[in-house]
Amino acid sequence: MESLIFSGNSNIPLASAVATLLRRSLGKVELIRFADSECRVRIEEEVEDKDVFIIQSLSNPVDENLMELLLLGDAVKRGEARKIIAVLPYHGYARQDRIHRPGECLSAQVVAKLIEAVGFDKLVTFELHNEAILGFFKIPVVHLSGLSVFRPLVERLKDDVVVVTPDAGALKRSQKFSEGLDLPLALIEKKRDLNQPHKILSMRVVGDVKDKIAIVVDDVIVTGGTLVNAAYLLKEKGAKQVIAAATHADFVGGADKILQDSPVDKIWVTDTIVIPEEKRFPKLHVLSSAALLAAALEKMVK
Repeated sequence: MESLIFSGNSNIPLASAVATLLRRSLGKVELIRFADSECRVRIEEEVEDKDVFIIQSLSNPVDENLMELLLLGDAVKRGEARKIIAVLPYHGYARQDRIHRPGECLSAQVVAKLIEAVGFDKLVTFELHNEAILGFFKIPVVHLSGLSVFRPLVERLKDDVVVVTPDAGALKRSQKFSEGLDLPLALIEKKRDLNQPHKILSMRVVGDVKDKIAIVVDDVIVTGGTLVNAAYLLKEKGAKQVIAAATHADFVGGADKILQDSPVDKIWVTDTIVIPEEKRFPKLHVLSSAALLAAALEKMVK
């Protein structure tokens, strides 16, 4: 059974790299954006009775990229593909996975329903903010960890290293990473302001970081504010170096300058989200996730 790989506009470099590793070319797609911002999609390949993979990061602008994914899925479904697999290197709306206050929507569940309603048969994604949202899907979900690409960098560090989880919600992710490298774990306890996004009211370190390289492990960096506050706190507690390791780099609001001017010594991220040249800075190190993603898809590609 032949398979095809298509890509939306959100992360063509990564999609192309994955296709190359799978010894394929990206399928031809016509994506037109009208003056009123509406999108029109046309698949320019024969997809009938084929397994089709659609690679699309749901990164900023999230709603535009989500609509592209849904319309691509519908176009392929109408072409009578045998199976349609959504490949989301970055899953937008995944952080809206619970209701904090009365009257809020459960956005992660809404997006899951949209993906299923279009007719996708399976989803492959990286580093969800919370694995609990896997329960929002009725279709199978392959959940990959992008943090494994950082292991060789950590293993090259010759000083004492401690893995730091930036909040209780990231504890499971950080534990897996630290246990895989046989490293100690520390925790930053923080209290968020539910009325102001990205605002932290208080933070404290639980664990020993003195005279160690502290590697703060997280799923995504957005504004960089939380990470910068964590770096100040860790260095106050005696950490001699702070390195951030995050699968996704969803930089907004001048995060590039904030991070470059911060006490964070290095920022390691992957290419699940395209980082334009103007948002790159000396402390930033971008690693490819293509091989990891291609290895997962190779089991499904025929």
